[in-house]
Amino acid sequence: MFPPIFPVSILALRPLAPYATLIWLAGVVCLWLTRYTHQFGRRSGVPYYAFSALVRPTGVLLIGIGWLALYAPLEPAQFWIWGGRVPWLGRGSGVELLCAVAIAAFFGLGVWSVYRLGLRRTFLYRHADDALVTSGPYAIVRHPQFLSAIGITLFGAILYDPQAWPWVGPMRPVHANWVLLTAALWALSIIEDRELSAHFGAEYEHYARCVPRLFPN
Repeated sequence: MFPPIFPVSILALRPLAPYATLIWLAGVVCLWLTRYTHQFGRRSGVPYYAFSALVRPTGVLLIGIGWLALYAPLEPAQFWIWGGRVPWLGRGSGVELLCAVAIAAFFGLGVWSVYRLGLRRTFLYRHADDALVTSGPYAIVRHPQFLSAIGITLFGAILYDPQAWPWVGPMRPVHANWVLLTAALWALSIIEDRELSAHFGAEYEHYARCVPRLFPN
């Protein structure tokens, strides 16, 4: 799972802003519905893989739309690139350079994770015969794509309103959504760990003892 949740303000999504949390949460639910691919795939075969291939990308899309809807109410700064205007949420703060570098780094982690796991296993379905991937970013944490999403949304929230960092006082909606997203992905990582442990057995248990779940240590 690697949603496109860059901090840009798409004004056309403003009508969805009040429902943004429900939209990206629905995406997380879609990903949860495809967590047990190995067990259900073994039992149901092609119908379940087809279900996963439909629901999983829908979940990624909903998470992306939900987060972009969160950013939509803020008037964006306009940058010209290749003859077109890009609605980045820049505000001229010195914090923004750090945010941009961090977002690029976490995006790179996500791309690396997708490349190592493969497009099919990332966005469509995971076959019961697939081998356990433990190299590359999966040697750093067991769920690097989740970590990538958490990092991008964290620094995107800071970029959304640099003056609100560090977060003190009443929590703003975009910050509250980041906390909720992190909690949701943490819970999803626990569910996936259980599914992978049941499928791969001792191999995954050894891997889990050596590599942290979501945050490097």
